[in-house]
Amino acid sequence: MARKLPEAGNRVSLLMQQITSLQNPIIKETTALHQKKNRAATGMFLIEGLKGVEEALSWGLEIKNIFIDRSSKINSLNLPEEKIYFVDEKILKKISTTETPPEIVAVAYQKKFVLEDLFKEKNPLIIVLENIKDAGNLGTIIRTAKAANFSGIVLTGECIDIYNPKVVRSSAANLWKIPVVSFEKIENVRQEIEKYGHFQFLATKVGDDKKQALYHEIDYKQPTAILFGSEAEGISDKLANQADKFVKIPMNEEVESLNLSISAGIIMYEAFKQRLT
Repeated sequence: MARKLPEAGNRVSLLMQQITSLQNPIIKETTALHQKKNRAATGMFLIEGLKGVEEALSWGLEIKNIFIDRSSKINSLNLPEEKIYFVDEKILKKISTTETPPEIVAVAYQKKFVLEDLFKEKNPLIIVLENIKDAGNLGTIIRTAKAANFSGIVLTGECIDIYNPKVVRSSAANLWKIPVVSFEKIENVRQEIEKYGHFQFLATKVGDDKKQALYHEIDYKQPTAILFGSEAEGISDKLANQADKFVKIPMNEEVESLNLSISAGIIMYEAFKQRLT
């Protein structure tokens, strides 16, 4: 039941809603979003932290509910009042996925993209990720791809859910700012992308190959798709066979490989640099 809260320095005296019980149906519905199957069934996901909530609102993401710690100093005047519930720390701990819950958590509707959204610019740059299982890596790549002006990301094979809470946090409020689409059939990646024009296809692959070139020797100023494999197994033959050229990042011979998000970042920023000149 809603009741009027006393005025505070950062709130107006309005009929604000409060939830005090962990058994409240709204809290149960929110907590269920910890699981992929429930995110898929409802089309909703969690945004944890003030920056993420503010960014989502500024980008026009549809918000269902916002939960704020009643003892926090968050200025709720800048948020849609009809969606706000003031709660205590025990409820935030229940609905949050972090060990130390933030002062604000929101439930938002997922932003859906289609493959066509990646080709709205004349000279697209695309990342293709295969079988990515690490949430931190995926979120970091999404954030870096947006920062480096990439056109979008294609996920293929068995990748982690992009609305996994850790992916959302790692993307630093960039998940809904860049198109990310999925299709499972790895062998059809090139065919699907080339429905939208001619691309050069580059793949990262450890080892020597006659088609291999150092990452900074490649021309990224043309439409380009860059293919990356999983953290543990690298790129599969099904995907590698669709590449025109393999990309190599030089490194100390005593180091076997780089972290996936670091490798992707190095190559993405070389492409970004070339397109700035």
